[in-house]
Amino acid sequence: MTFRVREHFPDMPALLAEVRRRPGMWMGRKSIWALSHMLAGISYAEDFHELPAEKRIGGFDSDAFEKWVDRTYHTGSWGSFRTAERIAGSDEAGFDLWFQWYDQFRSLSASGQ
Repeated sequence: MTFRVREHFPDMPALLAEVRRRPGMWMGRKSIWALSHMLAGISYAEDFHELPAEKRIGGFDSDAFEKWVDRTYHTGSWGSFRTAERIAGSDEAGFDLWFQWYDQFRSLSASGQ
């Protein structure tokens, strides 16, 4: 039986909510690097299979998020994942910090800022 992510999670925020709630089930452990690899894998698969925009897992502008994190925390070329780990001090704490930033970004985006 094939698990089809889109059948269970209509968009990226729904998937991320589940990953945040049960990281061990989705990635083996709570890890900023596992999250990074998971999201990169989803993006790669969508690109590789040339999915049209309406078939991709949407609802989260990761480019805008990365720009926001860079402006807010001056990440340079590190990006949100490495910066979260460095600031938080560990892989697991970086996972929690990244999701705090994600919440802040979504809140700002929802308010139009």
